Amino acid sequence: MRSSTSTRAAALFVIALSATACTVGDDGAAAPSSTGSTVAPAPSAAGPGRPAPSQRTDPLQAALDRAVGAVPGRATIAVAAGGRVVTAGDSADELPAWSTSKVPLVMAALERSGQQQATDRMRAAITQSDNDAAEAIWESLGTPAQAGAAVQQVLRTGGDARTTVQTRKVRPEYSAFGQTLWTDDAAARFAARIPCSPAGRTALGLMQQVAGNQQWGLYGLRGAQPVGVKGGWGPGTDGAYVVRQLAVVRTERGSTGVMLSVRPADGALASGEAALTTLANAVRTQLGTLPAAPC
Repeated sequence: MRSSTSTRAAALFVIALSATACTVGDDGAAAPSSTGSTVAPAPSAAGPGRPAPSQRTDPLQAALDRAVGAVPGRATIAVAAGGRVVTAGDSADELPAWSTSKVPLVMAALERSGQQQATDRMRAAITQSDNDAAEAIWESLGTPAQAGAAVQQVLRTGGDARTTVQTRKVRPEYSAFGQTLWTDDAAARFAARIPCSPAGRTALGLMQQVAGNQQWGLYGLRGAQPVGVKGGWGPGTDGAYVVRQLAVVRTERGSTGVMLSVRPADGALASGEAALTTLANAVRTQLGTLPAAPC
């Protein structure tokens, strides 16, 4: 017969195992993906922003993880369609949208006017990333509060349920809307739905015609159609650049929204553009595995 001492020891051992199991899992630092397709990687010895080597067999996730890990500095990728979002890096980082915000801005102006044809200002705002043209469009939407509400409604219709459009010039030298904090995953969800409205299709046509100052990252990629891109870049308060690219990839399976973001280790704009091309190459190799959905 087992002694009472042995029985108590065994019971304590079982309790200890149960307590350990209860502490394993999400630490609450980031919300899980709505589809469960992406799990935030554990920190690695490589430093902040570098994911641990992927232990998943999903080729898309593995490719995105490798690309983020290869970029000097901090990098994130999000691809989305049909309710599925796949991310690498800390896609919950709230970075300024910079000029990527000009896409929903132009869409809001198109919807307000009821026009299908882009004006010269709309064309300049997206293809040239012209700041004066974008500011004029913003002012045409009314007061800052009215303009912000119009752009925010475009985001909501496009599937971004949480982003709040900035209406105040928090940095006087830059536009209010450009300082909107836009996470990669929310932006990718929105981008996936751009082709699904008349205003979005007009904006997408402009995104397929960007000038040389935005011809990096996913620019030049062809799915069933040329990819549409809109770059955004600007210095932080420390002078180091954040460089971002909003993109729409269209294949026979439907549309995929993409957001690429990088804060290069040296803080230089050129390094950020090159890093975004590195991230984009991972997307290029995975066209067949990207989440995609028709409108």
